[in-house]
Amino acid sequence: MSPPPSTWLGHPRVHLGGGRRGLEPENPRVPRGFWTSCLRGYKASTIVVLLNGVALALPRPEDLVRMAGLGRFQVMALLQAARYYKLKGDLERAKSWGLNRAIFYAWAKYYGPRGWRRAARLDELLRRGAHVAREGRRCPEGMVEELGECVVVGRRGWYALGGEEQTPRDFDREVTLRVSKLIPWEQAWKAALEYVSLFPEWVLRDPQRFYKLVYEPVRDTFFLSLLRGEKPRPPRSILERLESLERMAGKAGKQTGLDAFMKTEAMNKKRDDRGVENS
Repeated sequence: MSPPPSTWLGHPRVHLGGGRRGLEPENPRVPRGFWTSCLRGYKASTIVVLLNGVALALPRPEDLVRMAGLGRFQVMALLQAARYYKLKGDLERAKSWGLNRAIFYAWAKYYGPRGWRRAARLDELLRRGAHVAREGRRCPEGMVEELGECVVVGRRGWYALGGEEQTPRDFDREVTLRVSKLIPWEQAWKAALEYVSLFPEWVLRDPQRFYKLVYEPVRDTFFLSLLRGEKPRPPRSILERLESLERMAGKAGKQTGLDAFMKTEAMNKKRDDRGVENS
């Protein structure tokens, strides 16, 4: 006899009978083979776990990420920390930087000045002086330039906002512990480093390119990909475009940006078009 209906995290619990496969429900309204199909394809639907002959319908990966308190804030902090570590090699300061930038971008989204972060087009970001470093900009008094942005460094050497330093311990509390509820931290950190390593240095050093090309494509899917056993990846079109531009820069043998290359390509296209018209 089936046990009385109950729920777990708001999902129905179904008692499994013997059946020919030993995994079929005793409820005739559920088609034969339904639960075994779920078990095979749980990554794309509701997760089903067998516990003492009982099938528990667990939350979807999206629900697990939300219940763990993981969102865009943690993705930004993690990728910013990986970005800093990739370029600077300092893990503790990378954590401070990651949390500092996540807080800043979250604040700027709602309270920053109008036009602070204009939505730049992808072509524009790729076209303009790609290999020209943006570091060395002049910052207001009391601030220093770091990775293309003006930031405040506190008395203890950590990056700060609103008079409060963001320490590695703060990063561990806001990011590491939350991620570890769902995914082993070492796995998430390794995946973040591998992901940012897909991009050339001139992309990582530019804050707008980092936001648009590195962070934005995976801000809603980074942890979902890890939970499903997949590696986070940007759209193939972005990587192919970056690889193409890198090859163009390599052939020219210069590190002067991509504006000249784009102009050369446009001139070549016009010349080819004229040749077709004259032929």
